[in-house]
Amino acid sequence: MLATSRHRSRRGLERALVPALALLLLAVPAAAQQAEQAVEFQSFRMPGWSFTPSVALGVGFDSNVALTSPRADLRETQGDTVFLIVPSGQLEFIGKRTGFSLNYRGFLRHYSDVEGLDNFDQRAAVHFKRAVSRRLSVFASNGFNDTPTTDEVAVNGVPFRRTGSRTNNLAIGSDFRFNKLTTLVTRYDGTWVEFDSPDLLLTGGWINALRNEVNHRLSARVAIGGEYEFRTATLDRGSRDMRFQEIGGVLHFDFGPHTSGTVAAGFAVMQDLTRDQMAHGPYARFSIAHHLQHATIGANFERRYVPSFGFGGASSSQEASGYILMPLGRRRLYTQASGSWRHWMPFEEQALELDTVRLRTTLGYSAARWARVEALYTFALQDSIVTGGEVDRHRIGVQLVISEPMRIR
Repeated sequence: MLATSRHRSRRGLERALVPALALLLLAVPAAAQQAEQAVEFQSFRMPGWSFTPSVALGVGFDSNVALTSPRADLRETQGDTVFLIVPSGQLEFIGKRTGFSLNYRGFLRHYSDVEGLDNFDQRAAVHFKRAVSRRLSVFASNGFNDTPTTDEVAVNGVPFRRTGSRTNNLAIGSDFRFNKLTTLVTRYDGTWVEFDSPDLLLTGGWINALRNEVNHRLSARVAIGGEYEFRTATLDRGSRDMRFQEIGGVLHFDFGPHTSGTVAAGFAVMQDLTRDQMAHGPYARFSIAHHLQHATIGANFERRYVPSFGFGGASSSQEASGYILMPLGRRRLYTQASGSWRHWMPFEEQALELDTVRLRTTLGYSAARWARVEALYTFALQDSIVTGGEVDRHRIGVQLVISEPMRIR
């Protein structure tokens, strides 16, 4: 329980942070933004082999350390000051036909008042791409996250809990060009999720997906095609099996040299083999990106059937997101901002309907090539459409980042 003095301290801190928060929000576009696609690792695009060690030292405020709904008697959640050390590194190779990167980032957190919440979570990723010939290119990537709370990563249908989660995402694919106008894109995705304390609302499991898309270019700015995706999901410690299929059309377009997008729509089928249930209906997605001289702005929308790691079943999912990325470059001031809104409507009557909003912003200043100062703000909100089911979390802080790329000869 928080003491009265701590309530007063928190209210004072919130009043002090309002101007800083207002400044950070200026960096966020009005459109919804995509939190999961914010740039985690900066590439300096150095030809050949390079290694970039980095360390960040920061301090911030976490408004909801327990990740719970506000107590009825206090009408607020427990907050605390958190100190952060972030060691990271990236090994990268950029060649004429081959690209490779291996990166790692750890987060060591220490809370000043609340005991037992200190943690160390990790994120690692590897990416590879290769132009095998003029017609064929291949790629592979794998990302692993080990986080202390479920709001740290975007996992289908998972309620916010202070429970550790581990996720792994594997992708393997190819792009084959039949001729100058027609291409075939094939991609496999494997997703694995596990929780420290699995229960009825945290099931974990596997998703395997295979997707094929054929495109034919009608002009320099327009390409049309068709797509088919087949997914299998094994959830709830192997006791739940489901199948998902999508078939439809795709349109790729360019509004000029700086704006491109994709529209896709079709028919989807969901089969729950364990419970002998079936659902079908339309799916749709849309994405657009605009490249400015020193920034990239984009927006996305998606509606489809997805397996739910939070309830061991399936949901109808709708998501709108957007982002702005202004990477390190000639200008000293830079920003990264992303946000998303997602709605899960489960097919099972006893499962909870979820609305989730995520927002992440970084406003930075490059004091030198090897040192920069960043102001950070993240916001997560989830509403399970029941009394007392709303959980929100604000985190705001500053950090000093020391990083210097080194060429390996």
